[in-house]
Amino acid sequence: MNVMSVEHIQKKSPVKKECEDAFILNEEASIYGVLDGATPLVCFEDESRHNGAYLAAQIFKNKMEQLKGGEGLSKAVEDANLHLKEEMERYAVQTDLGEERWSTCVAVVKVMDDHIHYVQLGDSMVLVEGEDGKFTVVTTDSVKGISERAKQKRAEGRKGGEEIPPESYYDIRMNKLRYNRRLANVEGGYTVANGMPEVMDYLDQGVIDRKGIQSLLLISDGLFHPELTLEETYARIREAGLETYVDELTDHLHKHSLHIDDRTAVWIKLK
Repeated sequence: MNVMSVEHIQKKSPVKKECEDAFILNEEASIYGVLDGATPLVCFEDESRHNGAYLAAQIFKNKMEQLKGGEGLSKAVEDANLHLKEEMERYAVQTDLGEERWSTCVAVVKVMDDHIHYVQLGDSMVLVEGEDGKFTVVTTDSVKGISERAKQKRAEGRKGGEEIPPESYYDIRMNKLRYNRRLANVEGGYTVANGMPEVMDYLDQGVIDRKGIQSLLLISDGLFHPELTLEETYARIREAGLETYVDELTDHLHKHSLHIDDRTAVWIKLK
């Protein structure tokens, strides 16, 4: 087995009722991941009082943790996404409205003898550390800049004669968030697992050569530091450890009155 050790951390946001992140530790199949359920804009809860963000992340966690060695990650994403769609239908969720859908970001890797396969959606990220000590971001944060792209899309729509409210309407946070959620898995929008078949068209997936890689870091956006790049974040985690980094980040966010999200990471050290 190529994996020497796996560390993980998960801390709930102080402003949330339950943690909407999840992590995957399927050691039998060498599959590891981080999932970040998107905080709902509606007040749905199931009979166990779980919201759509929690449920979406757990559906993907359960699927990935049940995988055996021979199954591919992209097929697993497709199956989990279909199950997510079926569960929303079972609860009569209005899936024609983007803000009603349950959704989760995805960052999952499968460590093989000579390569590493990854799948990713949203802003949960996959990073690698080379044996040369260089840190590299493998995946793309498709959520970054979504509000600016949304504003541009509205401007273009108005030019084209569409009836779209003035920008002052979208200065109201909930209106802006609702609009943004409707840009999931469309051109110029962002990617997320939310039961839409288009998820598979936008899935970021690839293969990394195992040679020269000494560790992998999977993080939800709750580990993003407002003053560090992701490469610098990884370097700090390597230097201080996951627990210390998360404590430092949380203190920094608290001190500057910034939002503290759920914070989840899986750190895989390879032989």
